[in-house]
Amino acid sequence: MRGKEYTPGDFESTKHDNLRPQFYEGMNTIKTLGYETEDFIHHFPCFTGHLTLARFISFYESYRQTLGLAGHIAEIGMFRGAVSFFFAKLIKHFEQYAMTQVHGFDWFQGNQPTEADKNITPGGYTESYERVKKLVECQGLDNILKVHKMDVMTELKGFFERYSHLQFKIVFLDAGQHEIVSAVLPYFWERLNKGGMLILDQYNFDVAPGETRAVREFFGNVQVRTFPNGWMPTAYIVK
Repeated sequence: MRGKEYTPGDFESTKHDNLRPQFYEGMNTIKTLGYETEDFIHHFPCFTGHLTLARFISFYESYRQTLGLAGHIAEIGMFRGAVSFFFAKLIKHFEQYAMTQVHGFDWFQGNQPTEADKNITPGGYTESYERVKKLVECQGLDNILKVHKMDVMTELKGFFERYSHLQFKIVFLDAGQHEIVSAVLPYFWERLNKGGMLILDQYNFDVAPGETRAVREFFGNVQVRTFPNGWMPTAYIVK
């Protein structure tokens, strides 16, 4: 007997379905309470959801695990740059005099998925490069956070030919699409120091299965670990 045809949303994306109504109800209520922008900035734990907090705890734990390793931190697929900014500010606290920097890569045109990643929304996660750069500049992070506006599918090879010295201790893949992950993995894995972490945002996730397929094709049988107290990023590999 033939089973039900698979559709996105049948598996991993249902894990937190029970939390969504409360989340949106809470967010809508917060919007009516009249808080100022400064309140959201200076008192962010009052407003940030616990799953968002868990996400950044996972990044913090990854950073602490690699503290002492040589190399920079890379994010591929920045969107607004929240993760890159978070790592840059951790560096400002913990590695004030070290050479460690954050390199964020994005083409700032949003998602343009192929048929292999048809579940990903076209045009999603679009942000202005100029606005991200202003955020970097106004916070005095120019010396730590380097934003690279490029199409990694076609320009990454030339970038690393020009900056052949670059090594990394954390590489965060947040592109989600098979074609992009397959294209960038060889470049960043080669430059990831032993003991460094490759962090995967959407591994083993039904909405973006292309990332899992790309990882499987590149590594074969490799140990992939997860963050037990987090949700996304979903996994990581230690080199």
